[in-house]
Amino acid sequence: MRRLLRYAWKYGVPLVVAAAVGWYFYKKLDQPGLWSSVTPSFPWLLPAAFVYLLAYTVWGFYYVILLNNQGAHASAATGLRAYFISQMGKYVPGKVLVIVIRIGMLRGIGITRTAVGITAMYESLVWVGAGALVGIVLLPESLWEGLRAQLQARGSDLPDFHRAWLILPVILAPIGLVGLNRFVNRVNRWRHGADARQLPRVKLHVVLGGLLFDALGWFLLGGCLMLVLVSLQPSDAKTNLAEYLNLVSVNAIAYVLGFVAFFMPAGFGVRDLALQLLLAVELRARLTLSPVEADGLAALVAVWFRLLGTIAEMVMAAILYRFAPPAARAAVRAEAAAAEAANE
Repeated sequence: MRRLLRYAWKYGVPLVVAAAVGWYFYKKLDQPGLWSSVTPSFPWLLPAAFVYLLAYTVWGFYYVILLNNQGAHASAATGLRAYFISQMGKYVPGKVLVIVIRIGMLRGIGITRTAVGITAMYESLVWVGAGALVGIVLLPESLWEGLRAQLQARGSDLPDFHRAWLILPVILAPIGLVGLNRFVNRVNRWRHGADARQLPRVKLHVVLGGLLFDALGWFLLGGCLMLVLVSLQPSDAKTNLAEYLNLVSVNAIAYVLGFVAFFMPAGFGVRDLALQLLLAVELRARLTLSPVEADGLAALVAVWFRLLGTIAEMVMAAILYRFAPPAARAAVRAEAAAAEAANE
């Protein structure tokens, strides 16, 4: 019975959610006037893919910083190689495979497997914390109220409290992990003496700096969403700074919700649905579209954005797998360089 429940949770729930969201998007995209109201411009998708990968490269560099902060001898190319390839693990329910892949790929870089795993946890929590911070700070009140009105029209509502409470726990998670890490180490020393084995520590200023550093990636990812929207929206539509910042906020919140839904591979369905709902409110205000037209265009953008990101990640992972030096080779080179310097 336990095994049946485990399989139902691991595979059954994601399949049910994916099927429900897939049907929802099918109904939104199956609108007679939708395809005649958009003017696809596919050349915009190439710079959109570049900006998408640039955002992930920013986050990958922060992971390299975390590794080297622990004393690792990992070049940027080696760290980015492990970072992008491990992203394929998020397509497995639970997302734990991301950490497992990094531990397997980053052997022999001068730190323990525990340190590699802990830095991966910090990187993920700082990433989602920065996204939550950017999303809440930039989210306009008009968009929040528009989402509430849209949900009320469908027979549901948002809780009656300030929206910051929805995201605050996610922002505080990486900071709380620093405190938990220190608490565990102190308890370990108290129980086993001063020579007790300590868990690898990440200092608070590295986490706080990471929140600001990763925020840059969220602004870039919002730019990718803007380019995808430009490639599909009517040719006479304009995009100004305020609308760009709204897209940054909408995208960041959708990603955070997808991350919290850990049972869904890569947040599939949850992230896309959140993006579609928020984006529909934004499009209705900026393009003066009807609710049906805004819903359809937002669904189309969400689908294109998902496909573009998935393909871009796979291509980048394949390139780095082929051309970037693996950790073992980088470690050998580092040892050879250190020996040569010692001989001189």
